Amino acid sequence: MTSAHADDTAIGEAWVRGEEEALEQAYERWSPLVHGLARKAVGPVEAEDVTQQVFLSAWRARSTFDPQHGPLGAWLVGITRRAVADSLRVRQRTAPVVDTDEVHDTPDDRWEHVDRDDLLAIYEELEKIGDPPRRILLLAYVHDKTQKEIAELLDLPLGTVKTHTNRTLARLRTLLGGA
Repeated sequence: MTSAHADDTAIGEAWVRGEEEALEQAYERWSPLVHGLARKAVGPVEAEDVTQQVFLSAWRARSTFDPQHGPLGAWLVGITRRAVADSLRVRQRTAPVVDTDEVHDTPDDRWEHVDRDDLLAIYEELEKIGDPPRRILLLAYVHDKTQKEIAELLDLPLGTVKTHTNRTLARLRTLLGGA
C-alpha cells in the first residue's frame, strides 16, 4: 500500500469515527479536486460555493460513508456531482431570458464541449486508481505539466510516467466506451 493510499485510508477511517480533524484533513486532501471539478462545471464564481457545500454536506452525512464501498475521495466526487447538478438547476431557473437579437458570436467556453458527467466519471475513476497514476494524470491534464516535468516532480523515471499515462488513459477510454 502506498503512503498516499495509506493516508487516504486513515482519513477515511477517522471520517467514519467522526473525528473533527478528519474534516480538515479531507478538505486539505480533496478540496483541490472538488474545486477543480466545480470550476470546470459551473465556473470560477460558483466553484467556491459548491466546494464549501460539498464538504458541509459530506460532513453532515458522514454516517452514510462506507469505506467498504469505495474511498472517501470517490464518495466526495459523487457528492460534488450532485452539488454541481443542483447549482446548474438553480442557474437555469434563475437565468434571465436572452433576446436572440442581442446574442453575439463569441468563442465557446473552454469546457463547453466536455460532457460534465464524463468529466465526473473520469475523476471518480482516478480516485479509485490511486497514486501514482492519478497524480500523473492530474499533473498532466489539470496542471498542464509535461511528462518530463512530472517525472522530475514525482522523482520517477520518464518511462514509468509514460507507461502510467498510457495505461490510465486506456482504462479511462474503456470507461467512457471509447475504442
